[in-house]
Amino acid sequence: DFGERPTDYNFIGNGVVLADRGLTPKMQEVKYNYQDIFAKVTDTKAVVTNRAMFTNTSAYDCVVILARNGETVASAPLATDVPPMESREYDLPFAHQARGGEYAVTLSFRLKADTAWAPRGYEVAFAQGVYRVEEEAKFERYAPLRVVRGDYNTGVHGEHFSVLFSKTQGKMISYRAGGVEMLKAAPMPNFWRAPTENDYGNRMPQRYGQWKLASLYCLPMDKPQVQNEVDGGVSITYLYALPTTPAAQCAVRYTVHPCGRVDAELRYDPVKELGDMPEFGMLFTLDAQYDQVRYYGMGPGENYVDRCHGAKLGLWETTAQENVSRYVLPQECGNRTGVRWVEVTDFRGRGLRFLCAAENGMETSVLPYTPHELENARHPNELPPVYNTVVRVARQQMGVGGDDSWGARTHEEYLLNVEKPLVFRFSFEAVVR
Repeated sequence: DFGERPTDYNFIGNGVVLADRGLTPKMQEVKYNYQDIFAKVTDTKAVVTNRAMFTNTSAYDCVVILARNGETVASAPLATDVPPMESREYDLPFAHQARGGEYAVTLSFRLKADTAWAPRGYEVAFAQGVYRVEEEAKFERYAPLRVVRGDYNTGVHGEHFSVLFSKTQGKMISYRAGGVEMLKAAPMPNFWRAPTENDYGNRMPQRYGQWKLASLYCLPMDKPQVQNEVDGGVSITYLYALPTTPAAQCAVRYTVHPCGRVDAELRYDPVKELGDMPEFGMLFTLDAQYDQVRYYGMGPGENYVDRCHGAKLGLWETTAQENVSRYVLPQECGNRTGVRWVEVTDFRGRGLRFLCAAENGMETSVLPYTPHELENARHPNELPPVYNTVVRVARQQMGVGGDDSWGARTHEEYLLNVEKPLVFRFSFEAVVR
């Protein structure tokens, strides 16, 4: 099973040639696993290992690409001469950078000439190293927030935005920016993903089913707690009861800042008898017009915690509909790992930006369907009409497994660790252009 779309590749003898439309998500990982050249890349050096049995690395052009925060700032050739089954260290053509930001150094090995199976310049192997240089903090002044406390709602108003928190519903029910409502439904904790065929084979839905109920039917407890922050912001905390056996609960804390950014924190204290969960994150529902996706993270194809070696850190663009992989059986798809930020906008560039300051970023999925809708369809034509864009941001989603699809479970190192409390912190803000 090389990819979702048979027209994306053709077979020539024992090899695989990718069509012009590029790698499918599965091919992205397969290609990496079959490459012969690997490297450990730091800020100024690279140790190149040639696992080929007969071909020297000098048979390929090696290009070193330097990117800052996803934007390419320089590229230069690097002459390599590593014999088969050997390793050598090379100095990179770029010095350690002093300007603040996150830097990705990519070694790309490419064909020197056209072949029967791929054109000149086709990348046959790559390696990537990432390092950070601390950036100076930026200080900006904004008008103080105005907090309106009503009998049923608490409103927080800033210069160009407003946020509404419901006391009775126990949710954040509105986020308006530039006079436009950005949310179609209240954000809610999410612990579930649509099962994959591997999941069905190892009976994941039966073992984890309570987490689907927890996602669909969590219930707010007590009244929200409201407090003022030192920067003039306002924090509101909701506590939710989860319909599991034994009972569990989680807390969501929103902190609204004068600049319009909302920090969110999802916290869960594990219940030993419940074990781990398929996903730990939040689900946002936007109007379907917000279907343009631009993100800084691992890509370009979908990737998961156990399927991300073939992905590169960079700036990528896609759409909510393109993220729906064309499986015969609709299932979990479109996930990205290592996401530092993602913008979900309409065709004019207006929408929401989600950010995560964690070192390894977050996982993100932007689709026209909820996990429940994907799971309910047996064939793509049974998926409902598109009314929404569903954004899932998560600390982690369990791996997809796949040693076989008739019983093998996801490896333990790719499951969520519930030996300690789970905390997921991220932020969101309006994008208005």
